Amino acid sequence: MTQGRDGISLAPKGARRLMGVARRLSIVAAVFVIVALVAGTSRTSSAGGLKVTVAVTNNGALFAGSLATFPAGTGTHAHLKPQFLIKGTNSLLSASGGPTLDSVSSLNHDIAVAVPVDFFGLSAAAFGAPVGCGPFGLPATGPLFGTGFVEIFSPTSNGNSAPQNAICSPDFAIGEDGANLAPGFPNTTGVFYPQGVAYESPFDGITPPGHQILAVANLFPEVIGPDSPLAACAPTPPSTTPGASLGTITEYDTTTLAPGLNNVPPLNNSPVDAVNPLPLGGIPPVGVPGVGVLYTQNATIGGCLSLLAGPIGLAFDQFGFLFAVNNAGRLSAAQAAAPRFVTVYAPGAFGDAFPKAAIGVPATDTAGAFKQPISVAVMTGTLPLTCTGAPGTPGCFPDDVIFVTDLGDNSIKIYAPFTDFSFTTFFFQGTLLGTIHGPATKLKAPEGIALSADGDTLYVANNTVDSVSEFTDITSDEAGGNIAPTLIIQSSRSKLNLPVGVALAGFTPSPTPTSTGGVLGAE
Repeated sequence: MTQGRDGISLAPKGARRLMGVARRLSIVAAVFVIVALVAGTSRTSSAGGLKVTVAVTNNGALFAGSLATFPAGTGTHAHLKPQFLIKGTNSLLSASGGPTLDSVSSLNHDIAVAVPVDFFGLSAAAFGAPVGCGPFGLPATGPLFGTGFVEIFSPTSNGNSAPQNAICSPDFAIGEDGANLAPGFPNTTGVFYPQGVAYESPFDGITPPGHQILAVANLFPEVIGPDSPLAACAPTPPSTTPGASLGTITEYDTTTLAPGLNNVPPLNNSPVDAVNPLPLGGIPPVGVPGVGVLYTQNATIGGCLSLLAGPIGLAFDQFGFLFAVNNAGRLSAAQAAAPRFVTVYAPGAFGDAFPKAAIGVPATDTAGAFKQPISVAVMTGTLPLTCTGAPGTPGCFPDDVIFVTDLGDNSIKIYAPFTDFSFTTFFFQGTLLGTIHGPATKLKAPEGIALSADGDTLYVANNTVDSVSEFTDITSDEAGGNIAPTLIIQSSRSKLNLPVGVALAGFTPSPTPTSTGGVLGAE
C-alpha cells in the first residue's frame, strides 16, 4: 500500500479519512463520526486559539487596505483581534483597490504584499514623481492605470508604518509610437499588476544559505515572444496568429534589497516581447500581436511555452517546485471564457519554461477543474524510492498534494499534481482527490489559503463575510467533504475588511526526507 505524507495511506480516500479518525476514538465514538460525515464533519473547537501566527491582507473599501497579524495561541472565535494592524498613508496599502495576496518568509518572518494598482499615483511621494508606481500609458492623455508594486514589511510593523522594502519601476511608460519616445521609463523590475507573491523555502537546497527568494505573479502584460516553434505555441489553422500568453512571474532575492524603493531586474532575467495592454487606441484583444504598442519587458518566467494565462496565486513546495494559479477570466466579462488552471514549474525554472504539470488545461483529463481559482497551498510529499536524480528530473517528482481555493463554487479543490502524465501534452495532468465544500465549511468567496509548516492546519480567507477559517488535522481530509472549521476569526474586533490573502511561515529548517534515506538541505 503506497504511503503518503506522515505515513498516511493513499488507499481509497473516504476509507482512509474515516480510519484516521477512528484510530483515536472508541467504536461507539466512531459511529458518531460516521453520522457526522453525512451531515458535515464535526470538529472540536480550538479553545487554545490559533495554531500558528497568520498575516491577513484586507483589500478593504476604496483606499482602506490593511495588513493584520494574528498571533498563535490567542483568542477564540469572536475574541480574536490582531496583534499588529498596518494601515494608513505611509503603508501605501490604501493605494486605490488595496492589497491582494501575501506571503511570509520562513527565514525572518517578513511579510510580502502585492498591491496591483495605484490609479491616482498615490505612490509618487514615496517612489518618485510624477506618478511613482502608478498610472501606465503616458502621455498624460492616456488611461490612468497603475503597474502596481510589491511591499515588504517587518513582522512587527504596526500602525501607519512604511514598508522596509518596495519593488516597482516608477514612471513606467511606453510611447504610442512603439519607440519609447514618450516620457517615462522602462519596466526594469517586470512588476506589472501583481496579484500574488510567494517566498521560496530557504531550506530547499537551491536557495543559497541565508538568502530568501520571493516570486511575484504579474497579471500583465500580454506576451507574444519568445514564441516557441513547438506545437503548444503553433497557430491553430486556419489562423496564422502565433501563440501568446498573459502575464509573467518575476523573482527577487529579498536579502539583497536596499531599504525603500528597489527598481532592479528580476533574478534569471529573461526578457519577453510584450504588448502595452492600454494604448490610446484601446485594449488589444488577447492573442492578437501587432495591435497596440510593442515593447520588451523583464521577467523570470514568461513566454508562450510557459502556458501562463493570468497568474494570480503562487506557492512553492519544500523542493522548490513553483505552483501558479492562472485565472485570466477574472479580468473582465470579456475574458469570462478564458481557461483557468494551475501550472507547476521545476525548481529553479526560468525563461520560457514549460510546466511539469498543468491541472485544468482544456482538452486534458482535468479540463474544467476550476471555476474561479484564486490561491494555492502545497503539502510537500516524498520522492519515489526509485528517484536517483534531482527533483524535477525524470522519475523524481514528489507525491505532493495541493489545495486550491475556488471562489466560483465556494470550495477548496484537492489535487495530486504529479500524477496522470500525458504523452500527448508532455505534462502531468493531476488527479482530483476531493473537494471541501458544503454549508458546514462556512466557505464564502474563499481567496487566500495557507498550510502550516507541519502540514496539519489549513487557513482560508473568506472575502465577502470578513472571516478567516482554520481547519486542523487536514491530512485526514484529503478526500474533502462537508468539513466544519475548527476556528473562525470573524468579528468587529478582528478588523477584517474584505480579506484576500492569508499567509504564514510555511517552511522549517528541519531536514526533508529524500527517497534515498538522506535529507534535503541538511547542513
